[in-house]
Amino acid sequence: MKSFGIIIFIKKLYINILFLFFFTILPFALLAQSNIDSLKNLLKNNNVNIKIEILYKLSSTYLKISPDSAIKYANQGLLLININNSINRKLDFIYLLASSYKQLNNFKQAINYLQQSYEGFKALNNYRKLIDISNDIGVAYARTFLYSDALLYFQKSLLLSYEIKDTAKIASTMSNIGMTYYKMKEYKLALNNYEKILALNSNHLPIYELANTMNRISVVYGELQNYQLALKYQLFSLEIYKKLGSKIDIAYVMSNISESYKRLNNIDIALQYLKSAYLISENLGDENINLVILSNIGDLFVIKKNYDKAFEYLNIAEKRASKLGDKDIIKDIYEILSRYYALTNNYQKAYEYSKLFKQENDSVYSKESRDKVTELQIKFDILEKDKENKILQQKTEIQRLAISKQIYLRNTFIYFSIIILLLVVILFYRFWLNKKANKMLKEKNEFIFKQNNELEEVYNTKDKLFAIITHDLKNPFNTIVSLTDFVEKNYYSIEDSHKYSCIQSLKRSVNNVSELLENLTDWLNAKGDRMVFHKTNFNISSTIQSVTNLYKSAAEQKSIDIQIHVESELYVYGNERLIKTVIRNLVDNALKFTLEEGKIEIKTKAKEDKIIVSVADTGVGIDEADKGKIFNLVTHISTKGTRHETGGGLGLILSKEFVEKNDGEIWFKSKAGTGSTFCFSIMKGVDNEKD
Repeated sequence: MKSFGIIIFIKKLYINILFLFFFTILPFALLAQSNIDSLKNLLKNNNVNIKIEILYKLSSTYLKISPDSAIKYANQGLLLININNSINRKLDFIYLLASSYKQLNNFKQAINYLQQSYEGFKALNNYRKLIDISNDIGVAYARTFLYSDALLYFQKSLLLSYEIKDTAKIASTMSNIGMTYYKMKEYKLALNNYEKILALNSNHLPIYELANTMNRISVVYGELQNYQLALKYQLFSLEIYKKLGSKIDIAYVMSNISESYKRLNNIDIALQYLKSAYLISENLGDENINLVILSNIGDLFVIKKNYDKAFEYLNIAEKRASKLGDKDIIKDIYEILSRYYALTNNYQKAYEYSKLFKQENDSVYSKESRDKVTELQIKFDILEKDKENKILQQKTEIQRLAISKQIYLRNTFIYFSIIILLLVVILFYRFWLNKKANKMLKEKNEFIFKQNNELEEVYNTKDKLFAIITHDLKNPFNTIVSLTDFVEKNYYSIEDSHKYSCIQSLKRSVNNVSELLENLTDWLNAKGDRMVFHKTNFNISSTIQSVTNLYKSAAEQKSIDIQIHVESELYVYGNERLIKTVIRNLVDNALKFTLEEGKIEIKTKAKEDKIIVSVADTGVGIDEADKGKIFNLVTHISTKGTRHETGGGLGLILSKEFVEKNDGEIWFKSKAGTGSTFCFSIMKGVDNEKD
């Protein structure tokens, strides 16, 4: 039995042609007639240029409704063009002739004019026109079964499309190449081209074209007998067609899905899809598709050995097919009925339908043979034309040699002229060298001036940095001096619990100084590119927990609630020590500017290949005028905390450097009086223990 996909393709083409005629060409023809009459009246004008333009419009208007008339007016235009010598319009007329002959299915003449048009636009370096013409020539060769020639021109079109980076033309040409390989039965090559279209144009391809491409892929997989993959693409196409509400396409795809399930021996599901397709096609009134679906339903019931149901559908299909007179469908119905009667032990009827099937099959085969003869004749005619072209090329070569002799004499004169010109150029070149030397000297002076400015900026930055360091070291050292002095003077009078508290405060101050110096060392090394940052996968939830543990005491003193909303097993990729410093600085900053009874929330959020860590507080916020000074060493700000905590602002500047060293970003949002949220990003990691 003939492949259902091929039958569906032929029927769909037939319906589209009828639709095009009644809803596009016919209204256009009625509308164009009034324009044609007025254009013909304008031909009386004696101005040659005006006549050429009118003939071009007449030929273009007749192209779809009367190709013969289009050819007539295009030829008249060419005669006037030869007198007027307008190369661009001449190529337009030649292209119109090619399109007209293509409309008449005279591909031999169409190819002839297309090749003339190709050479003309090639001389003008009009790449976009060359792409379209190469595709047209390829399609014409494919229609005349010269697939190798078709592929040659499609490849030319593809190369030019890549050169001008036109994605739409690349996809269109690849589709033509895929269809040509399909006709050559080179299914894997066809599949490769269709898949390239999806990879190339998935974001820009119209949704209907995406569905059609998927459908073509499914047909190729069907030919390769990979029915599982064919089914996958068919189901994908079906979903798109359903969204578009394209009922005729839904019916076709459902029928193809049924065929795939049949090949996979899942007859019940195949039957469900065929019944659904039949209900849709019945409402559309497409008799050809209805008959194919009816006969296939009957065939499925024969396979299921439900002979009563099988005969019911096959009987209806036979009667309606006889009225329609479609030999392809009748032949297939006879074949199924022959099998049906053989399985129901009615061998007489089985033999009769077997004979009827053979008669109809022989009739179809005779038609295919005639078509094959026609195909061979077309091939022969085109080969003859190629021979004529080769003879013409030889004559052109002889003329070219004669012209070359004349060109040689002309070039001798040109060479002497060039020598004189070179002498003049040398003089100008020496002048240009002097000018260039002066320019280079000026550029070097500007470069030195720029370096001096940069050096001055470095010194200013250094002074500012030392001021910040002095400020940040002063407070903890003052605390250390005060505590040690207090303990020394009152050692024997203060209680042990107070002594322990003093020691803890002293330890915190020493730790703060140590951490500041360590961070500063890392920062200076990073600025000088002397530090090697080793990145690893680490659990950021553990890092956050260890930082917040350090600040429990400080938070309790201000009655601040620190809330952590982080997954227990969340891994990131980076330098753990630097990221820990960033989190510590952000938490310390939040505690510093949050009022008593306030709240600090630490959260994480996944975004693509990044993890976003945020530290939000309900503190005093940042004034609008100060927002641009954050993260800036030169314009940084130093503000006292809610309990007059001090700091030079180095923590946030260090945090920015460390986050960027870990390929991340840091930012904030804040409003005065309502609090601040500082966020930074870091690459997602992998749980090595689980792996």
